[in-house]
Amino acid sequence: MELSQGESFPRNLEKISKTKNIPQNTKKIRAVALVSGGLDSAIAVKLIIDQGIDVYAMTFHSPFCTCSSGGCSAAIFAEKLEIPIKHVSKDDDYLRLVKNPKFTYGKNINPCIDCRIHILKRAKDYMNEIGAQFIITGEVLGQRPKSQMIRALKTIENEAGLAGRILRPLSAKLLVPTIMENEGIIDRSLLLDIQGRRRNIQVELGRNFNLIEQYCAGGGCRLTDKNFANRLRDYFYFTENPKMADMKFLRIGRHFRHQGLKFIVGKNQDENIKLKTWASSTDVLIETKDVSSPMTLIFKPKKQDDLILPAQITLRYSDTEENTNYMEVFSNNSDFKNFSLEKSPNIEEIIKEYRI
Repeated sequence: MELSQGESFPRNLEKISKTKNIPQNTKKIRAVALVSGGLDSAIAVKLIIDQGIDVYAMTFHSPFCTCSSGGCSAAIFAEKLEIPIKHVSKDDDYLRLVKNPKFTYGKNINPCIDCRIHILKRAKDYMNEIGAQFIITGEVLGQRPKSQMIRALKTIENEAGLAGRILRPLSAKLLVPTIMENEGIIDRSLLLDIQGRRRNIQVELGRNFNLIEQYCAGGGCRLTDKNFANRLRDYFYFTENPKMADMKFLRIGRHFRHQGLKFIVGKNQDENIKLKTWASSTDVLIETKDVSSPMTLIFKPKKQDDLILPAQITLRYSDTEENTNYMEVFSNNSDFKNFSLEKSPNIEEIIKEYRI
């Protein structure tokens, strides 16, 4: 692997990759590691395991994760590193945090600092539960502009009640020594001084540690996505008590709101099936008859006329012939009648006006 001019691996890279020297006073020390499924956190864990620390992994799940492998790689890493792992789902309390963050948002609707504080508080509870002494993260100084700068890292530690108890092995030499380093529990010389967004060093270490094949390179957060953020803002505006269970709807389909009425038009067969499966008894599903079309889910319509605009848009995305002017629409709810619909000549303008 070639490095760009002026870039070098840490001088102790080979030593870190191969060291088996375990300090005798650390064999019974426990730590909780936040494992995301990414390479950084896995390497951070490996560095500390190699110092003889008894590591317990903890990973968080939410519908905001965009990891391409679905369940991320956290469980795979835990198995490979031979450590136990605790799976935690972010709940409605977390969603209320997203709605009203203390430390504001990033570029879209991502409360990165508040999110880290929330996760670390829960990790602290687990740390106390199992008698661990500190927390390990895979954070890299300067990798994320909102939450991984010096000031943000200090704020997060203090707000979580973990000052001096969070070890960031990948950037530790660039940070103030932790309590564990000062007490000799952790050998600081075996930690790293990585910073910034380049990942050359992590990839090389991943190869040396035989971790590179498992890591999730497609991970991310939907809260940083502009389109998803728009849908979530709309949801928050019209929902008094937001529920994490509703977040699955924001991940699929084309979203519209007309006079307070929300509806989603599926984009493919998989989404049609999901909308049909997720619909409640107070919702209405419509589709065009005898022609392939999207499934459209209308949330809690009150009257028959509420179906007209969603039906127009459904007809627009259906496989009708270009010269077809009428289409029969049918619903799954007996409280609403099936009806024939005429194509709207200005449907494209309607879509632009009401699409979220």
